[in-house]
Amino acid sequence: MGRKRATGEKEKKRKKVTVKLLERKHAGKITEAYRIMDDLIDKHHNHLADAKIAIAWRFGWNQDADGRLRLGQAKKGSDLDRELHHFDFVILLNHEAWNKGGLKQEQKLALVDHELCHCEVSMDVDGEPKVDEEGRTVYRVRKHDIEEFLDVVNRHGCYTNELAKLAQSGINDSDRPLLPKDDGDDPEEGAEAAADTLETDILRLSNEGKSRRAIAEEMGVTQHQVRKVLADA
Repeated sequence: MGRKRATGEKEKKRKKVTVKLLERKHAGKITEAYRIMDDLIDKHHNHLADAKIAIAWRFGWNQDADGRLRLGQAKKGSDLDRELHHFDFVILLNHEAWNKGGLKQEQKLALVDHELCHCEVSMDVDGEPKVDEEGRTVYRVRKHDIEEFLDVVNRHGCYTNELAKLAQSGINDSDRPLLPKDDGDDPEEGAEAAADTLETDILRLSNEGKSRRAIAEEMGVTQHQVRKVLADA
């Protein structure tokens, strides 16, 4: 028999669990994240049709020093992982952001799409999919097409072909323009008005005694943006 805890004895603090696999089905229905992933694979990621991809909740992700919050991460299964549970990839999703952070449906869709873009088939020198000794497809984690600092783009514009393509993609997408505007409105005036409103709200919250981190979370911006506004004030 285990030793009874003495009256008034404090319960030992247990280690927090930071990762938990998401069940594919709940109450007989496919869960939201898996439903989104299945639809995206069917429409845009046919190369992953035979891949075994698990989804897991990641608890406790916090903003980094630059005020950025990680929303997801794609991890490739090792040979040991594939032997133990047969998963080729595991997609980690920020539990708090997904369930409590107010992510809209289109944002959830974009997040899962982003992580699936990291999941790629490895090709041999002949352009054919690689396979291992067990006859399994070999996968890899694909890097981002674009990696740049916003400050550099603001100072120098789209100075690479990759940045230019990204900007053109946004310009061509009339359904989701880079900057929201009403018909007949001047986009420059709209952008300036939005920036003025953002600065006003940041200054107001700062005057109320809120920290940079609290302001960033409430306004949905980075701490770097908050620091810049306060420094320029």
